[in-house]
Amino acid sequence: MTTTTTDVRVEAIRDDKVIGRGTCSSIDECMGDEEIVAALDAEKIETPASAVRWARKSERAWLDRMLDARWGEDSDDELKISRDFDRRCEEDPIPNEEE
Repeated sequence: MTTTTTDVRVEAIRDDKVIGRGTCSSIDECMGDEEIVAALDAEKIETPASAVRWARKSERAWLDRMLDARWGEDSDDELKISRDFDRRCEEDPIPNEEE
């Protein structure tokens, strides 16, 4: 994997309106660029769209774990966050592959 490709994949994730900079997603808050590159390389993800798809799938898994630990009321913040994530994913679909 070349540095240019890596930079493009990370930038696509960081620029994504759903899980990128300023979204408070687990990736935005908890993963550095080097950690993202390592995860993408481990999964053999090469394109920006595939990287965003991976990041959103990872965020969904994070949210699902959070939902499993919640109190169970329909007014739980965790449920609101999960529903908001789903809404934002629908409003901002991942672009097609740029290959």
